[in-house]
Parts: sequence; C-alpha cells; structure tokens
Amino acid sequence: MKQNSYKAIMHFSKPGSAQGKPWTVHYRNVCHIVAGIQCNVPMVSEWKPNSKSNPRAFFTAKVSSLVITEENIAILS
Repeated sequence: MKQNSYKAIMHFSKPGSAQGKPWTVHYRNVCHIVAGIQCNVPMVSEWKPNSKSNPRAFFTAKVSSLVITEENIAILS
C-alpha cells in the first residue's frame, strides 16, 4: 500500500532561536518548533524577496512521515 505524501515547509524561526529551537517545520497543518532538521527526502529551497511578510526564504519537501526525537530533532522521510 502506497503511503500518502504531504508538503512540509521548513524555515528559520527567530523567536524559537531564543529558546534553542531555531527551526519551524509545518506538516499536515501543525507547526513544530524544533532544534534541528534531518530531511531524508529531496527538498527545494525557495526565496520570495518581494514578499511583504516573513519567511521570505524556506525549504519544501514531499514527506510521508515526520518524527520528533527526544532531542527535539525533526526527522522527515
């Protein structure tokens, strides 16, 4: 049976960085603030310099699963 894949969006989080968790991962309508990201699938960088709001630079990937470790690392596969 084929697993569904969903778009994950990853970007830097300035408020999260003050707490030692500088990354945000948006996956299946949930925002996860994490210390690191391990992406085991191809990802694409995007930059929107004319955007009026942040984030202007981010990564996207088609992901079948997301696991957050005890060390607060997001593993996307």
